[in-house]
Amino acid sequence: MYITLWSLPGFIPGKVLLKIVPSENGTVIAPKGHVLIKNIENIDLIRNPLNLINDIVIETFDDKKIKIRTYNLLDDGDFQVIVDQYIFPYMTVNARKVWDRKIDLDKLREEDNYVRQEHRIE
Repeated sequence: MYITLWSLPGFIPGKVLLKIVPSENGTVIAPKGHVLIKNIENIDLIRNPLNLINDIVIETFDDKKIKIRTYNLLDDGDFQVIVDQYIFPYMTVNARKVWDRKIDLDKLREEDNYVRQEHRIE
């Protein structure tokens, strides 16, 4: 009952958790603001210990933290595929290295049949 009450706002018709505009000057648009993809230092899916709901936490190079509530509609595998496919190619080199340490491409290949495409990264 407790988790259901916390998750109810996620089931509003037409609710959008976040929008990703993938490009060289791409952005991640959330209800609480937007972040340039090149400004992302770290992105992670973290479980909130109070309400047991996963939040996407984006840390930027200018020491901002943006939390995006997922209402447990987005699981860990889907989150990793979305970030790797749409955000990873446009991140800075250091942010890509951090993301590569977090992600297990072999596990994603087995569970989600996801294979990272070779992006033109300069």
